Amino acid sequence: MTDDAEAVSQVPDAEDGALIEILSVLRQHFPEVDDATVVDYVNGIHKRYAAAPVRDFVPLLVEREARAALTRLAGETVPAPDQRAE
Repeated sequence: MTDDAEAVSQVPDAEDGALIEILSVLRQHFPEVDDATVVDYVNGIHKRYAAAPVRDFVPLLVEREARAALTRLAGETVPAPDQRAE
């Protein structure tokens, strides 16, 4: 298993904690996907936002894009909001 802090070592300090949490959440949600793959997706998506002048929403955008990509990769189907169990 890749160390989360090592995986995001090139991330600005303000985003470290958020990206480590994202990696943890995505690993739990997609246990069938290799840890290195999750790290690669998160880091690759995060790099696309390297020049973003406003950093506040970068972790949220990274998580949403990574979750969508990993969902497709894992072949999962996401139920429509009206079909979710309450």
